[in-house]
Amino acid sequence: MKNIIISIYSLLSCVAFSQNVQTINMVTQMLQTVVLDDGSTTQFWGYGIIKPNGTYQASIPGPVLNINKGDSVYINMYNDSPEDHTIHLHGLDVDQVNDGVGATSFVIHPQDTVTYAFLATYEGVYLYHCHVLTTLHLTMGMYGMIVVNNYPNSNLIFDNGPSFTNEYRFLTSDMDRTWNDNTLSIPAMFKFKANYFMVNGKSGNQLYNDNQSHVNSYVGDTTVLRLGNMAYSKTRYIFPSEMNAKVYMSDGRILNNSFETDTLIVNSGERFTVVFIPDQDINGDIIVEYYEARNNNLEHTNLIKLNGEATMAEAEVSVFDVYPNPVNNQLQFVTLNLGSFIQVFDLYGKFIESRLVHSVNTTIDVSDYENGIYILKYQDKTLKIVKQ
Repeated sequence: MKNIIISIYSLLSCVAFSQNVQTINMVTQMLQTVVLDDGSTTQFWGYGIIKPNGTYQASIPGPVLNINKGDSVYINMYNDSPEDHTIHLHGLDVDQVNDGVGATSFVIHPQDTVTYAFLATYEGVYLYHCHVLTTLHLTMGMYGMIVVNNYPNSNLIFDNGPSFTNEYRFLTSDMDRTWNDNTLSIPAMFKFKANYFMVNGKSGNQLYNDNQSHVNSYVGDTTVLRLGNMAYSKTRYIFPSEMNAKVYMSDGRILNNSFETDTLIVNSGERFTVVFIPDQDINGDIIVEYYEARNNNLEHTNLIKLNGEATMAEAEVSVFDVYPNPVNNQLQFVTLNLGSFIQVFDLYGKFIESRLVHSVNTTIDVSDYENGIYILKYQDKTLKIVKQ
């Protein structure tokens, strides 16, 4: 009860300086089940939203918390699990008692409810995660993203900043499946070895084929990407050059000098706001690479599908299409324009193979390819494919 009183006192202080109050009712749960890209399942611990009818279900990652700049926010957190938890508001400007670091504020005991309170003072992207035995609770799935919008000008990323018409949020994370598969025998943290890599809780074809994870942006559209990384891995975004991607914010603050880039590294705990306006049809997808933090080895590649060009239904415009991408063994190449050679190169321009296309559907065996990114060229069009 003492923790609740402290938090409510902080909330009343916030209300004195803000007109809007937002209440979020959340829950922590353990030993939940998630379906992975290969169809197998594993366990996770996570956060969920308590609906008005009292029902709830944790997810991985936790739900995105949408907040408006200037809001006085209080989060009522119910711990429906047998262990202590917190919600650390990573990057937000909050006082110590509401920061969610158990050792310096308070923890939420099993079947207890406490309230965190803060004033949302800056726009941008933030994160949240459990700060009890952080290395374990975080990798088990207890994390999510917070977006503070520029209210009431919600189509601007900040006052007098660029406007946008589309918005997408992507949170990268990873897990060591041996930990999630057997939560009763967790080894020391130095033995953690990420072997499953996610964007918004999905990986591989599960991510690429998920319509909710697709970015739809065509010539002239202004699109904002909210990016955050809760993986122990370092992540690297590669944007098609046609996107004209420009970084405006980092870690919830406006950059003094925004910059254009086709590559953006997001380390663990970092967040960025990126705006892009395609000046031509986009040829390719957003590539997300994961690097082992201890030795910088490339461990995995995910693709975020970009819908920004003509489809195969417009046969006179689209030269070819491929699927699945990423691919494990057999790549299907589809085209109505026959009689030319498919050429495959690695990412450094080294020629791999070529073959004449004499039917609408051609199968390319990539089972002997090393894992990585390849360039497939046909007539006047090129496309990146990922072997994994």
